[in-house]
Amino acid sequence: MQTASLPANSTILEKTRDLCGDLLELPEYKSSMKAVEAFLENDEAKAQYRSFADLGEELHQKQHAGSLTDEDIQKYDTAKSDLESNPLIAEFMAAQDGLNDIASTISKHVAKTLELGRVPSPEEMEAECCGNSGCGCN
Repeated sequence: MQTASLPANSTILEKTRDLCGDLLELPEYKSSMKAVEAFLENDEAKAQYRSFADLGEELHQKQHAGSLTDEDIQKYDTAKSDLESNPLIAEFMAAQDGLNDIASTISKHVAKTLELGRVPSPEEMEAECCGNSGCGCN
């Protein structure tokens, strides 16, 4: 089976580069990146976030092994609450979600176009959505 690829000078890639440039100009992108940069500049916040991620992985492994305890869950809930109460981390996580939503929305539109063989209508994209405007969540 031969796979389709685009030549480096294709109109599609040119328009994709234009889209990427437009994304960089979005106020949502700019504010998200400020939150990401502020987080990355703070070693204490990064360490707290990393510690929470490590705890999550540890508890995931315990769950698969059948050894997860109520104490483990309490420890996780406390760590999560501490994490969410740190404004720098909360803004970082919200920024990540926002950037992921933008990428997901674009990806869903492209996928639906390839599926239909035409540009989907807003109604078709909304029909695939969980109710959040434009999310294209299916």
